[in-house]
Amino acid sequence: MKVKRKHIFLVLVTSLFCVISIAFTTSVKETKRISATLLTDQRVFEAGNSIVLNFKFNKPVRASLFAHSSFGSTIIEPDKIGGSQFTIPEFIANKKGVLSYKLVYQSDILFQGKIHIRSNAATKVNLETYIGPPSILAGGWDYTMQVVIPTDSYDNTLPDSTDVLIKHQFLDIEKERVLHSKDMIGWARIFSYTESGRMALSSKVKETVSKETSIEVFPWLPEDFTINSHRKHEYADGNQVTEFTTSVLKDKYDNVVSNGTLVEFVIKDTKGVLLHTQGSTINGQAIAKILHPDHKETWQISAYVHGMAESNTITLDYTPVINDFEVVFNQDNRKIKIGPLISFMGQLIPDGAIVKMDIFKGNKKIDTKVKTSSEGIVRFILQEGFYVSGDYNIHINALGVHKEYKNITLK
Repeated sequence: MKVKRKHIFLVLVTSLFCVISIAFTTSVKETKRISATLLTDQRVFEAGNSIVLNFKFNKPVRASLFAHSSFGSTIIEPDKIGGSQFTIPEFIANKKGVLSYKLVYQSDILFQGKIHIRSNAATKVNLETYIGPPSILAGGWDYTMQVVIPTDSYDNTLPDSTDVLIKHQFLDIEKERVLHSKDMIGWARIFSYTESGRMALSSKVKETVSKETSIEVFPWLPEDFTINSHRKHEYADGNQVTEFTTSVLKDKYDNVVSNGTLVEFVIKDTKGVLLHTQGSTINGQAIAKILHPDHKETWQISAYVHGMAESNTITLDYTPVINDFEVVFNQDNRKIKIGPLISFMGQLIPDGAIVKMDIFKGNKKIDTKVKTSSEGIVRFILQEGFYVSGDYNIHINALGVHKEYKNITLK
């Protein structure tokens, strides 16, 4: 009895397996029998136009279209449920490039192919223009680049060999030339001329004209120049101003250098100390000023545009404004009056003249006091709390005159 049951079970399992195998085989054959044919003959479309792909199936199925372009991948369903017509979305149909597609039913690819979308030359042309650098140097060797990118209304670049007309105007010069776009752009180098000034540039494709752009053509490096000086008098009063001026700075093409070119004036005195002043050019000329020295001095002055140009060297002599002055000690020598300081015409020296007093105890300098004159007078006070009673040596310097007083007793 047990043997019969076992045989019956085996027969049932075998029968079930055969039924499943037959069903699976039938399904596979059914799937393989589904085919599709593309009815749309057109393979090249213009951007912005409707793109519709029509297929014919050998039997009704619900297939999907898998599309891939430079904008990514997407799945497109048929225009009607169970239909065979597929419309490409605008965001893909408006963009130039290659569109690959696959017609898919379940996991099978029924059809695959490619279409080409090109720019639409019938639409209005848009221009993107770029100019750079925005400034160049005169002389004919430096240049700026003019780049033009013509596109259709959908921002697709126009095909290679599109005619691009470029123009530029400089002073009384006007030139134009026709370029042929390549790799999406048309470009040209615009070289400078020997003169400086502003250059205007424009471009045109078909009926579309770009905005006017401009670049600055700056002068070339300045050439060596000369300097001069101007002063009210030659006295070393530490009050008046000496003015230095340059000749008009120009480059080798006779262009006046740009406004704001920095010129540094370097002054060397008799001790080898260097003083500096500077000025910026306006209409090619720089002006700088410096106070007179406050003692007899000889200056040698040169000017530089660093790394580019230099001037001649001029020499200026300054004579002492005073030959002597009076010093009065009062109140146990703790109050010291210097002056009046009399200038070269017998007038009081202008306020602000510097007077320096060095104080020595024995051979050691213990303090230095500096004051400026007021109405020709300078006063120093040596307080008891700071300077103990005893003998001191006093050295006074005013406007190049030096005086020494030894063994001054402070009480």
